[in-house]
Amino acid sequence: MPETKLPHPQGAVCWLDTLLSGQDQLLSFYQPLLGWSGGANPEDPNRYAVQTVGGKAVAGVGFMPPGEPLMPWTGYFAVNEVDATVPRIEALGGQVVVAGMEAPEVGRFAHAIDPTGAAFGMWQAGPFPGFEAEAEPGCLYWFELVTTDGKAAADFYGALLDVEIQRMDMPQPPGAYWTLHVGGEPRAGIFQVDQVAVPHWRPYFQVRDVDATVDAAGEAGARVTEPVADTPYGRMAALFDPLGNEFKVATPPPGQ
Repeated sequence: MPETKLPHPQGAVCWLDTLLSGQDQLLSFYQPLLGWSGGANPEDPNRYAVQTVGGKAVAGVGFMPPGEPLMPWTGYFAVNEVDATVPRIEALGGQVVVAGMEAPEVGRFAHAIDPTGAAFGMWQAGPFPGFEAEAEPGCLYWFELVTTDGKAAADFYGALLDVEIQRMDMPQPPGAYWTLHVGGEPRAGIFQVDQVAVPHWRPYFQVRDVDATVDAAGEAGARVTEPVADTPYGRMAALFDPLGNEFKVATPPPGQ
């Protein structure tokens, strides 16, 4: 497994989790599909279950009681100081949902909504840095915002996270795409579309075999929204899991 450089630098996507009432169903779906393992912490009211690949943390799946606000897949951006960053969210047109809060003996986090309506998190690492593995099956492959106002989102995240923003035009389908760069490397993308029910960030998970994974996901209750296809960035497909969370699966291009 490639060595992951820690701590994650300011502005990089450093963690991914979800809190839903169907935690057991979600774990039953993703664990065999992505090779995850990890049970819930019975002492945690959210029964938070850190998922691992090869013993290294790659995602979190928690429990939210029925009637409470649910949290679909949410990505966290690394920040050096949560409490110094939160006040800038509203000044840049976003909305603070959870101001800086301590995760005891783990780190500090915040939740917010960007100016286009997409939810995201921020993470100030304590003993727990976030992702402990990358570039392996079961790990986050890419993280992408789907929104109708890519420019507003790009301006917001660039200013909030102090990251470089690059734009590229997309001929097929026509539109625009922005990438967030940290240390000269692309770390996340912003995809502008004509329509979306709710702007949102969606994860891409790396798998060994996209075709086999899509077949297995369908048998487990997932719905395919974009069939398997080859792209310059790898072989990919898009799905909704049995609880309605959008995600993609991908394998890198040959030679990577």
